[in-house]
Amino acid sequence: MDAMELRCNFCEEMVNLVDVSQHVAGKNHGIKKRVAEFRLTNAQIGSKQQAEDISVIDAWIRNLHASDFMSGR
Repeated sequence: MDAMELRCNFCEEMVNLVDVSQHVAGKNHGIKKRVAEFRLTNAQIGSKQQAEDISVIDAWIRNLHASDFMSGR
């Protein structure tokens, strides 16, 4: 029997059903989820200029990587 796969809407990857919890807990998925939430929020505001400005997310990602480096993770 073939393993069931699910498509992650944030990462656009196919993930084995048994690996879903590991995938969702991963840093890559978390970052892409935050970016998607940021873009959705800006789309709801309705400002095209704000929707294209991802400087807040870029700063958040830089901070995330810096804190991981400092913590040794």
